[in-house]
Amino acid sequence: MRHSLQWRLISGLLLCAGLLLLAAFASAQKEQQSKLLLEQATKKELIDGDLKSAIETYQQILNLQDAPRAVVAKALLHLGQCNEKLGNAEARRAYERLVRDFADQPEEVRAARGRLAALGGRDTAMRVRLVWSGDILGAPTRDGRYLTFQDNEDLAVRDLTTGQNRRLTNKGPRSLEFATLSVPSPDGKEVAYSWYNKDDFSDLRIVGLDGSNPRVLYANPELPEVEPLDWSPDGKNILAIFYRKGKGAQIALVSVTDGSARVLKSFDREAPERARFSPDGRFIAYDFPQRSRSNECDIFLLAVDGGPEIPLIQNPANDLIFDWTPDGKRILFGSDRSGTMGAWWIRIADGKADGPPELVKPDLGKDVRPMGFTRDGSYYFGVRTGMSDVYIAEVDLASGRVMAQPVLATQRFAGSNSGPDWSADGRQLVYLSQRGPGVWGARAICVRDAESGEVRELTSKLNRLAYVRWFPDGQSLLAVAAVDNDYPVCRIDVKTGNFERVDLQQPLGYPPVWSRDGKTIFYHQGNPTAKTLSVVARNAATGQEKELYSVADPSYYCAGVALSPDGQQLAFAVREAKSQAKVLKVLPAAGGDARDLLRGVQLAWPGSVEWAPDSQSLLFTREPSPGDSKTELWLVAVRGGEPRKLGLTAKGMRDVSIHPDGRRVAFTSAADKNEVWAMENFLPGTK
Repeated sequence: MRHSLQWRLISGLLLCAGLLLLAAFASAQKEQQSKLLLEQATKKELIDGDLKSAIETYQQILNLQDAPRAVVAKALLHLGQCNEKLGNAEARRAYERLVRDFADQPEEVRAARGRLAALGGRDTAMRVRLVWSGDILGAPTRDGRYLTFQDNEDLAVRDLTTGQNRRLTNKGPRSLEFATLSVPSPDGKEVAYSWYNKDDFSDLRIVGLDGSNPRVLYANPELPEVEPLDWSPDGKNILAIFYRKGKGAQIALVSVTDGSARVLKSFDREAPERARFSPDGRFIAYDFPQRSRSNECDIFLLAVDGGPEIPLIQNPANDLIFDWTPDGKRILFGSDRSGTMGAWWIRIADGKADGPPELVKPDLGKDVRPMGFTRDGSYYFGVRTGMSDVYIAEVDLASGRVMAQPVLATQRFAGSNSGPDWSADGRQLVYLSQRGPGVWGARAICVRDAESGEVRELTSKLNRLAYVRWFPDGQSLLAVAAVDNDYPVCRIDVKTGNFERVDLQQPLGYPPVWSRDGKTIFYHQGNPTAKTLSVVARNAATGQEKELYSVADPSYYCAGVALSPDGQQLAFAVREAKSQAKVLKVLPAAGGDARDLLRGVQLAWPGSVEWAPDSQSLLFTREPSPGDSKTELWLVAVRGGEPRKLGLTAKGMRDVSIHPDGRRVAFTSAADKNEVWAMENFLPGTK
């Protein structure tokens, strides 16, 4: 009897243990299933941009029984964000459920509360509206009627009601001058803008919104760049940034009446990205890099009357000033602290922060350009939606046939890779991968093994790079980089990441090229005084320079200098001043007469010129044929003859680099697009 009871007890314990194991196994399965669904949904939302499919997958997570609360909370938050982007009322219900039922998930609850606060009352629907697919180097007038922008290097204004564009400047077809940043006055009657002039520096100008009374307000040859950022609320001063030659920058006020300048603050290194007046005119909010060559910024307040500077937002994330809200009670700023660049704000009282930052709108875009508020409380911002990827194809140069269609060099960081260059031995392909927003955002240097396809990232003390090219020894890279408010040519050691400046007066643009023995460097050089553009050979050891070719200004280079593999010839493309014809030229590397290889051909801009490995022919990119949207790759023999289309096409093809085997071609395919958006109904009290 006693043994029977013992057996029953043991059997019961075994049964309970088995049930517990089954329950644990089932629970683990549900947890794994919910996490997998969450991963699938976020991919659909953030990578594929398929919000409707993402909503369906997030809903599946909510329908699972006993799904982990942390996973459900994340699903609710993303569900609300997806519905909010689509303008669906379900967004509010998702946020309210998250706040009500998931107090144990503080991070998600805090984000949901921020969204509910931004949405306002129940009859309020925050929305983000596409205003225009166009230039983003401008700002709206306060009434929201007009938008200033750059139109083929001229200053222009767009009527957002009629959709009509009108130029406010007319530089003419033979000028190297151009407009950049522009800001309308508070009353909307004038526009302040930066104008890069023929003397190789930019000045501050003003013109009426109707094109009347154009004038130079401030010009100083000692300041390479002057950029207007804002007008004082009374319209009497323009807030500007002065960029000094190798000496950092300054925030200054320029009088609209007489052009006199008053410096408010000087910076020994770097420069603020943006600065804005408070509505009462007492303070200026600006952002500034956290450290030298850093891509992350903090935000500060500066009293206009000379009071103390106040750190407002200091966070490891990248925080960029957008603007003060019209009531002056908050500062709207962009931050990637949540993983992507979103809109946040922080309350301000008596020139100090009053509480923690709050999320207003997540995921504004990959590359955001702040513009400004209109009187109805809408905030306008630009988004650069351009995508670029590195591809590798195989081409038979003899027959012109494509032997292998283009494939991605890497699937990592899709849409962010550019500038490929094969090493001299053909074993490695270097390229840049964009990691930070903006034209000079952080870029990683990536190297792809030619055989295995494995990609590794190089450690470098430079990350704000325009180009990288292999040095002939394969142990270092030649780069154009942003360093301490300057844009020098640098040589980077691939093992240590250390860099040194190369003493070149190289205009920002195409990278220079070294001879195979590393003794000579070839590059193009501008001379504002003589008004010429030249091809120059420089002895790397002695620094002695020799001008090989010169063309009268105004003209520009369509493609950078390319050196033939045998080191005997140079090739480049220019646009002539008188005829405006694009010409592909060949020049002896030792010096001599340049000859026209092709004239009048529709070379792509920005263009690529690359030598074939046998040094007997040139590859170049050509504008799309009529009715097509893809740039074409062509081949022409150096000895002359008709060029041949190779059959390789891609959108925005540039940075062409051919492997030493003469078959594999690496290139960048880029599709650039700028959009202006308006964020509406998000201020307290607006509907």
